Formats: sequence, structure tokens, C-alpha cells
Amino acid sequence: MSSSVKIRRNDRTALPRFAALNAEWIEQLHVLEESDKVMVARPEIYLERGGQVFSAHIDDVVAGACALKPHDDGPHAGQWELTKMAVDTRFRGRGIGQSLMDAVHDYARNRLKLDRIFLLSNTKNAAALRLYERNGWVVNHRGAHPTYARCDIGMEKVF
Repeated sequence: MSSSVKIRRNDRTALPRFAALNAEWIEQLHVLEESDKVMVARPEIYLERGGQVFSAHIDDVVAGACALKPHDDGPHAGQWELTKMAVDTRFRGRGIGQSLMDAVHDYARNRLKLDRIFLLSNTKNAAALRLYERNGWVVNHRGAHPTYARCDIGMEKVF
């Protein structure tokens, strides 16, 4: 049995794994878009402008990660996005995604004092959508996204 999951926030040593885990699942289901390639090359960009990266650790392994990032412009200006959530295939089914979700919700609600956050996903990501729905996320958009080719669903979490 593995040790318990420990969630860390903004652990710079976890950033390469954050990028690698995300590139892996994106390439399995989709194609890396330009913003994904930037994330792989410079994952620290998710720490800019107040952004946060949450990493789930089991022993010395980064078993999963996600980011919470602010939007300064575009259609989501002034909003915060849960983005780039990924769990290592070896650790799926152990509640890693739920632990990350709990940490993000807590941070967004209690530290940032946000009343809502949003995410963009794809209907092919059935397990992720189930996790979001179990946690009270509701669909607020269906169909093509103006910026991201793979996104065909948007959801929000109201606190």
C-alpha cells in the first residue's frame, strides 16, 4: 500500500513532472496545441501573475498535478481557471484527482476568496468529467472553443 497523498503548492521541483504528465495525456487523446508546447517548455509560466500549481506526491513521486491560473484578457478576463489536471496512469483510481480538486477548491474559496472558477475540457475525457460533476461543477458551454481546438465543453464551480 502506498503512503498517503501529500498535496504541495508551487513546488518548483514538481514543475517538470506537471508538464510531462499533461503532455502525456494530451498526446494520448488529442494533439499538443501551441499553448501546450509552451507549457512543456516553460511550466513555470503557470506560477506567473499569481497562478498556482498543485502537485500530489506519494513518497517521492509526483503522482498528479494541476494548475489554477488567472486570466488577464480575452473571453475569460478577470476569471480563474482550473487547468492542466493530470494523474499518472500508475496512480489512477486512488483518489489523487479528488485530492487535487479538494486542494484547488479550498485555495480558490478560502485563500483567493473567489466565488467561482471555470475549466475547459473535452467530452472524450469521461473520467475527468465524472470527477468534475461529482464535485459540483456544472456545464456552462458546449461546442467549439474559440481558442483551443480540443475543448468542446466548459464548466464552472460556484462556491
